[in-house]
Amino acid sequence: MEKTQENRCCICGMEFVGYGHNPYPVKETGRCCGMCNYRVVAPERLNKFYERKNHRKK
Repeated sequence: MEKTQENRCCICGMEFVGYGHNPYPVKETGRCCGMCNYRVVAPERLNKFYERKNHRKK
């Protein structure tokens, strides 16, 4: 994948240029755009982190 290559976000379907972002844990494969990374993926990662943290306290 080239840095200037156009790609399609695996979450919203919009086209983006560049490498994109890892969509895990929302999707297992593909790459996502910056907007989905900040609005969907990052919050989900935080939720998973706090779920594990709270689970360990019990």
